[in-house]
Parts: sequence; structure tokens; C-alpha cells
Amino acid sequence: MNQLTDILRPEPIPFYTTLALFLVILGLIGWRAARSTRSLSDFLVMGGKAGAIVGGFAYFASQYSMSTFMGVPAMTYGTGFAGMSVSVPGLAFSMIVPVLFVGRKLMLLGRRYNMLTMSDYLADRYESKSIRGIHAVMSVLFLLAMMGAQTVGAGVILNTFTGLPEWIGVVAMGVIVILYCMTGGMTGAMMTDVLQGALMVATAVVTFVVSVHAGGGMEAITSKLAQTLPGHLSHPGTNNNFPWATYVSMIVMWSFFTIGQPTLFTKFFTMNSYRTMFKAVILGTLGMLFSATLIEWSGVNAATFVHGLTGQDADFIVPVILLENVSPWISALLITGIVSAGMSTISALLVVCTGGITRDIYQNMFNPQASQEKILKLSRWFTVAVGIAAVIIGIMKPAGIFSLIRFAFGGLGIWVAPVILGMYWKRASRSGAISAVILGEVAYVAMKLWAPHLSFGFDPLIICWAFTMLVMIAVSLVTKPAGQATLHRHFEALQSTATRRQPASVAHENAP
Repeated sequence: MNQLTDILRPEPIPFYTTLALFLVILGLIGWRAARSTRSLSDFLVMGGKAGAIVGGFAYFASQYSMSTFMGVPAMTYGTGFAGMSVSVPGLAFSMIVPVLFVGRKLMLLGRRYNMLTMSDYLADRYESKSIRGIHAVMSVLFLLAMMGAQTVGAGVILNTFTGLPEWIGVVAMGVIVILYCMTGGMTGAMMTDVLQGALMVATAVVTFVVSVHAGGGMEAITSKLAQTLPGHLSHPGTNNNFPWATYVSMIVMWSFFTIGQPTLFTKFFTMNSYRTMFKAVILGTLGMLFSATLIEWSGVNAATFVHGLTGQDADFIVPVILLENVSPWISALLITGIVSAGMSTISALLVVCTGGITRDIYQNMFNPQASQEKILKLSRWFTVAVGIAAVIIGIMKPAGIFSLIRFAFGGLGIWVAPVILGMYWKRASRSGAISAVILGEVAYVAMKLWAPHLSFGFDPLIICWAFTMLVMIAVSLVTKPAGQATLHRHFEALQSTATRRQPASVAHENAP
């Protein structure tokens, strides 16, 4: 990282001061959230009381991660507008597509049948504790890997700008997130998302404006790219980075397969009405589309005035733009926005992961008689335990951490098959769902690790998910579907519910 060190001029005092104030504010928000967190429903799904603004910011803040402000701009810095044409639509559609396919139905199911987690839905739809256990265990493992990846980014940023060891940044971020999630649960996570999301948008806007100015204006930037990097202005990008198979699979992967991500799935249970959910999605999508476009465009612009960054050094293209062109205090504030991207993602992952352990595994599989108060208390303690595990992963900093995120995302994406078929096909059976996800996960791991050439240029998730759908349909056709009472709850009764106006709040205190 010698070349990067020569470019960056760390100013630790502004960075320390700004970050400390930001963390204090987050702590106060967490304290406020803790006062309104009195039940397990409050802890896991904000009591189903999220409004449009909080819901909208929470949607896109939890979808954004550290890589959105580091890895993705680095990609556009090296590949040009072709990279933007992949990631921007994928990010924007990652909220709209799940809402259109499953959002409304999930919100109604959650409110009427007291569902708090994705495993709640799967277990109820397929009348199976086994599928609950399988999904809960897989989710915990995959989500834990994602959390560890986010803490790594905090350590790298602190080390770059202050010279302190990376483990200090990992621990600092972990402790703060653990505290406000332990006390406030999903309420704390979503309330802090408002501040974090606003700071992320500000970071994207200022970075883009600064990059245009540093490049001499849009006309000069375009001219320089045409002369020196013509591949940045065309598809499939410099060095043929995005052939059509990669292009299609990346957009589909980051949009459609978010349906299988428990962190987004759970957000549907937090909405207080469908109208609120619709407004939240519109707000979140606009914020995501706007800020993603600007921050990624900044990476393209920087290719004309920041030269020679390669490999991991290129991940710091946004901090380089800011440190070279704005005051230390402003750059410190905006770099804190990058840290926010990681914290907002970790908080969402942490609460959902905790719910998977305490509600899905402990309460529903081992101790059904456990009271809500006991599960809430356990949830707080497991939040600490899971958070510590994520910090340990961050300190260990396993190789290929970004690849690990994509791997975990794909592993969870396989679950879109039982969700979609369960939503729209009455014949979908328990045996079909279980056999499909097991075979699908095995096929995905095998293809991802040992036989990527069998995916024909597409991401292995696309091929393996199609295989999972075929297996589930075939097995469901020859096995017994769910009982009539379950089908009535998930189809006819739900349709009649949708035609009536729902009350503003419904208790979520009992297990389905």
C-alpha cells in the first residue's frame, strides 16, 4: 500500500473528533430506541410500527455496505460506465423487485399471523420445523460471514487515516453497533439508519461534485476518457470486463435474489401498512438510485485525475478524492459516511441473526413454552455473543472477504425458490422445499468452488437457482402439499384480508 500512502495525507485529529461525535449521536439514538423496546416484537421487527421515512432509510441503508463506497467505485474506476450499468440498476431494483413479488403478502402474513422472521414464514407455509431449522442455521452462518466482512472495512479505514492497528477500528465499530442493537434491537437499528443513510447520501453528492471539479468539468472528463481510456465509455468496458452473460447475471443477482435475504425479508414485517411500505420503498429506491449513481460515477471521473491505483489500493478511490480536494474536517465527516455504510449493514444483520438463534432455533425448536420476556432477554445476550463473533472474524481478516460476501449472498439466494413457489403455487410441498434447498445449496457450493465453468459464463447462483426450482416443482408434484387449513391461511383468507383496511397496529406477541 506504499503508493496509496504517498497519495493520502492522514489528518487523525479531524477524523477522531468527527467519528467520536458521530458515535456519541448514535449512542443517544440507541438509548432513545431502548426506551421504546419493551417486547420481542419491538426487538425483532420494531413492533410493526415503522413509518415511511424510517422504513425508507432503513431499506437502502441496510442494503448499502462498505463495498458500496469502496469496492464498487473502485470497479467503476477501473472499468468505466460499463460497471455502472451493472451495479446501479441492480441496487435500485433490489428494493422494488422484492416488494412487487412478495412484499405486500409478507406484510399481511406478518401482521395477521404474528410472523417475525423469514423462518417463521417458511415453517408456517410448509408445516415444517425441519425447514425452520435448516434455514435458521444456514442464515446464521451466512449472515455472520457478512458481518465480519463489514468490520474489516472499518479497521482498514481507521488504519489508513490514523495509523492505528486495524483491530482497533474493528473493535470500535463492533462495540458501538452491539450496544445500540442489544438495547434497542431493530428499533435501534432502523432509527440509526436514518442518520447513517442521510450521511451516505451527503457523501455521494459531495464526492461527485468534487470529482467533476477535480476533473475539469464533464466535457473535459469525457474528452480525456475518449483519448486515454475509450473502453470506459463503452460496453462491455475496459478489458471486456462485462460480457453479456456477466451483465445479465449481476443485475438479476443483486435485484431478484434479494428476496432470499433475511435482512430485507424482515423489513416487510416492520411496516405499519401497505401504503407506508409503498412510500418507504419509493423513498428508499430514489435515495439508493441517486446516491449509487453519483458515488459510482465519481469513480469513473477519478480515472482522469487519479492514476495508477490497482488492486486493493483502488478501493480507496473515494477517500482519495475527498482528501485531495476538500478540507480535512469535511473529508473526515464524509469518510464517516463510508463507515456508516458498514455500521448500518452490520446492525441489520446482527438483529436478524440474533432472531434466527433465539426465536427460530431456541424457542420454536427446543423450548416452545419459553415466555416472550425470556426470549427478549436471551436476544439481548445473543446480540452481544454474535457481535463478538463478527468482531473476531474482522480481526482475523480472512482472505477474499469480498468474495465471501458474494458467496454468502448466493447461498441465501437459493431460498428464493421455496419463497416464490410458496407464495404463488398451492401445490408446493414440504418435501419439495427441503429437498430443493439442500440439493440447490450443494450444487451452488460445488459450482462456486470447483466447477465455475459449468455456469456458462453466468453467476453460479443463476444456474443453481434454476436447478433448485426444477427440483422443487418435480418433487412437489409427487408429494403431499400443505393441509387445507394452511393453504387457506396463505391464499384465500389472505386475499380477503387484503380487501379490508388493516388496523394501525397488531400484537406480535405469540408464536405462529
